[in-house]
Amino acid sequence: MRIRRLDLARYGKFTDRSIAFGEQLGDGPDLHIVYGPNEAGKSTAFSALLDLLYGIEFRSRFNFLHPYSTMRVGGVLELGSGTFELARVRGRQNTLLDAHDRPVSEAILQAELGAIDRDAYRTMFSLDDETLEKGGESILGSKGDLGQLLFSASAGLADLSRRLADLDAEADRFHRANARSGELADLKARLATLKQERDSLDILATEYRRLVAERDDARLHYETALGERARTSVRIDEIRRLLAALPRLASLKTVRGELAGLDDLPDAPAGWLRELPRLREELARHSARLEAIDGTIANLRGELDGLEHDDAALNVAAQATALAELRARHMTADRDLPERRLSLREVDGTISGILDRIGRGGEGNPGRLVLGAPALGTLRTLIEARSGIDARSRAAEAELSRAERDLAEAEARFRDAAGDDTVAARDGSARDAALRATVTALRADDHAARRRLAERARANRQAALDDALRALKPWHGEPDALINMVVPEAGEIDGWRTGIQDAQREVARREEELDRLRAEAARLRAEIDVIARSAGLVGADEAHRVRVARDEAWTAHRAALDAVTADAFADAMGHDDRIAAARLSHASELAQQRQAERALALAEVDIGRTEGLAAKARASLAAWQDRMTQAIRAFAPGLSADMAPAVLEAWLARRDKALEGLAALREAERDLAEAQADGEAARGRLAGALAASGVAHDPVQDFEAMMAVAEAALDRQTELAALREAIAQGRRKVEERTRDLEEARIAGRDWQRAWDEACAATWLGEGGTVPAVGIVREILVAVGDLGPALAKRTNLADRIEKMERDQADFAAEVDRLAGMLDLSAPGGVLDRSAAIEERVKTAEDVRVRRRELGRKLEEAVDTGREIAAALSGHKARSDEITAFLGVETLNEAETVLRAIERRTELRRQQDDIVRDILDATNLPTLEEAEAVLGDVERRALEAERAELDARFEGEDGRVRELFSAHSKAEDRLNAIGGDDAVARIEERRQTTLLEIEDGAHRYLRLRIGAAAAGHALRLYRDRHRSAMMARASEAFRTISRGAYRGLAAQPGKDGEILVAIAADGASKLADELSKGTRFQLYLALRVAGYHEFAETRRPVPFVADDIMETFDDFRAEEAFRLFADMAGVGQVIYLTHHRHLCDIARRVCPQVRIHDLDAGTENPAVLLAEGR
Repeated sequence: MRIRRLDLARYGKFTDRSIAFGEQLGDGPDLHIVYGPNEAGKSTAFSALLDLLYGIEFRSRFNFLHPYSTMRVGGVLELGSGTFELARVRGRQNTLLDAHDRPVSEAILQAELGAIDRDAYRTMFSLDDETLEKGGESILGSKGDLGQLLFSASAGLADLSRRLADLDAEADRFHRANARSGELADLKARLATLKQERDSLDILATEYRRLVAERDDARLHYETALGERARTSVRIDEIRRLLAALPRLASLKTVRGELAGLDDLPDAPAGWLRELPRLREELARHSARLEAIDGTIANLRGELDGLEHDDAALNVAAQATALAELRARHMTADRDLPERRLSLREVDGTISGILDRIGRGGEGNPGRLVLGAPALGTLRTLIEARSGIDARSRAAEAELSRAERDLAEAEARFRDAAGDDTVAARDGSARDAALRATVTALRADDHAARRRLAERARANRQAALDDALRALKPWHGEPDALINMVVPEAGEIDGWRTGIQDAQREVARREEELDRLRAEAARLRAEIDVIARSAGLVGADEAHRVRVARDEAWTAHRAALDAVTADAFADAMGHDDRIAAARLSHASELAQQRQAERALALAEVDIGRTEGLAAKARASLAAWQDRMTQAIRAFAPGLSADMAPAVLEAWLARRDKALEGLAALREAERDLAEAQADGEAARGRLAGALAASGVAHDPVQDFEAMMAVAEAALDRQTELAALREAIAQGRRKVEERTRDLEEARIAGRDWQRAWDEACAATWLGEGGTVPAVGIVREILVAVGDLGPALAKRTNLADRIEKMERDQADFAAEVDRLAGMLDLSAPGGVLDRSAAIEERVKTAEDVRVRRRELGRKLEEAVDTGREIAAALSGHKARSDEITAFLGVETLNEAETVLRAIERRTELRRQQDDIVRDILDATNLPTLEEAEAVLGDVERRALEAERAELDARFEGEDGRVRELFSAHSKAEDRLNAIGGDDAVARIEERRQTTLLEIEDGAHRYLRLRIGAAAAGHALRLYRDRHRSAMMARASEAFRTISRGAYRGLAAQPGKDGEILVAIAADGASKLADELSKGTRFQLYLALRVAGYHEFAETRRPVPFVADDIMETFDDFRAEEAFRLFADMAGVGQVIYLTHHRHLCDIARRVCPQVRIHDLDAGTENPAVLLAEGR
């Protein structure tokens, strides 16, 4: 693909602009430079090219001048299928148009671009400062890896190493061997936590009923205590309100007493008291103002009578104003005339000097010597062209000498390279075709890489298998024994785990229940003992024994009826009565004791039942454990018999990992055997090709060494072919430079003829001689000064004449006005003019002052009338207030109004106090409230409130305790999870398992992708190393100006690495080079990559955007040599705002075409290397 013309119709800052690259000139380099200052639109032009190829972006940033709907770019493209004029507009479809604005298929461009999209074009076929710097940094990041560097140079991916590292880092974040942290570890920990939560939600029904009973009992106690506290709080509030109402009742009595003395006052309007101060102030102020305005009227009338009119001066006022302008001109002329006359004499001297300089001192008509624009333009154009023609001749001679010298050097290098080998000196392409085809085919073979990968994989997998076998301790045995091992299924292990866990939970639950029941029984026994000791109660057994003894004594007394039996019966009966009375007096304690004894009996029954259930649970646990122990001994006698299910699962997982490692090891061994067999076959094929081509070699050496011999032979032929091409190109350049020199000499003769004709057409050719270029250049400078000098002399003479006329007009006008005013002032004309202006000014000032005094007098009279009217109104208002209140003065009225205001305030206070008392007593009338408060004693209320406050604190504390107990009981019941908590936990567990599965898939894709990328890089290196290394080595030598003589590759830990060879033979790793040298190396690799691309398909234009800003002139010159070499296979466009780079490009590549964006025309000028 090639751009013949780029049309910027409506794009960015451009409107109807085009860059015409033109057709390719023969077989020469297709190199273009687009020059323009900053903000001229160079980068905009590159974006326009991309939009033409791929479509204007939906949110383009180049719509600041032309809206989206009108944006348009176009151009003429040379494609493989022909030349097409295309245009692109913004839209979603049918945006590619032909020359007649008809939609065309995108296939026209896609057939040429293939799989290259917009981003790929930017990375592969453009270069700017940022990508150059990133490329240098990528050399550091790749650690000199040859495969990465060659691939990134061809694809333009400067950050390839960082992307591969990011893939490994992303995989490590999910899982890394022998690491305790990571996303996988977090997910496994979450699974364990969810399992514990699910197990904790299982509980017995009896326990659930007990918790419900505890919750209900706690709620009943809490609600009862809450009601008692509320009743106490209501009474406290009632007492507080009564105590607050007592002082208010006393205040009410005080207010009533004060109001009794103010009832006789009238009801005056509310605003009179606030109005009085303003009314007194207005009366005083208006009286003072009225007196002052009367004095002002008298003064104004006296001053007005003392001013007189000057009618004569007022009649000439308009003419006196015009006199001021004449006076200004007179004074300007008086000041400037001496200077003007001096300037006129100086100009005359300047003209005489110019005439003397050009040898025309006696010229009578100097204006004749001023040359017209056509003649002047012709002479200057010829003078300017002369330097270019001389420079072109010198450059052509220098280029011819350089071309001849380069040709001699190329022939010498060829003789040195060929030596005495006459066979090598001839074209060896036919002889080595078979060897080259074999090497090319074998270079694409990846058996060496597969062997290295297989060897590394076998070692790694053997180490991984050994680690996996060590992780199986205490089991010992051969890996094959693991294959034959019959292990339990996952479902069977889950059954063991579930059975053991259920049995363990049952045992723990029963033991916990036993602990609780035994603690409850001990508490009940202690409670019974405490009740008995604190109340001195006799137990039921003892009371029954005493009652039996009394009955026996009565039976004996009835039988004997003597004093002894009567005394015995009386003692027994008294003892029984005392015990009965004691038990009766402590009936409540006795009831508590009986209740505790019943609870103790029930607790002892529960203890027996729970002990039986606990024994049954322990037997079940032992049975499950024995079942699992027998299974472990059956498939792995070396393992611990008391292994837990989780430990067994972990061991089986490690066994699975060991089996995977064994399979991977055997696969690596098979891959190694296949790679070794393929390598031996390739070595035999290469040995046959070397023998057929007559290349000396060792038949027993390995494939790599034999391939090095073959590549060395082919490289020698490639080098000789390149030297032959250099000799042919040198001869062509000598011929071109010879033609250039002859053309420059012809141009010199044409210029001399045009010079003679131009001089003969002017007075310069008078006398039959043609002056030299230097003489004419100086004459043109002098003649250029002569024209302005003549014009200046004419202008000065005219100005002097006009100034003298202005002075005469001013004097005549002054005399005329002085006569009209009968003015005879002494002095000159300026003094008389000043006297006239002063008299006119005085007359006008008197007229203005009289008008102003008359206006002020009218205003003063009007103001006096207004003040008198206002004063009358204020006096009427004052009389109205004093008459209503029955007083004589405003001060007395103020005293009465303040008493009325106090009465109003007291009434408001009385209403507030009454309202407060009614609110406090909660009664409808004040009389009822006063009756209630009269019966209340303050000290009794305060004593009751103190007692209630103490009671409230105790009740409030009990409410808090009961609320805490109720909340804890509710929390214990809610913690059981009687809802769908278990289902939700199971759902979260399944979600976590899915996350582990997705993460594992992503992990495998990343690991396999990174490995595949590494393998592809090694294949790319093996396939493209020879050609790209040769080109990159030559380009690096060129751009470093011989500081480095080339590049080489050497084996490294993970493959081959790139080495730079200095001029003195020293070698440096690529990542050890300086920053600037790394930039040059990356540029050399990009140049080689472009050549590699151009060998396999049609090249596309390569665009570089001002990458030489930091280059010195020498480095820039060598960089342009590389671009010129690239331009031999494809179109290269360089964008810059440095004009000196255009000169450097012309020296390096005379065929370069320079396009000036700042030319100011619709089609920027194309400046060829010849300077046109």
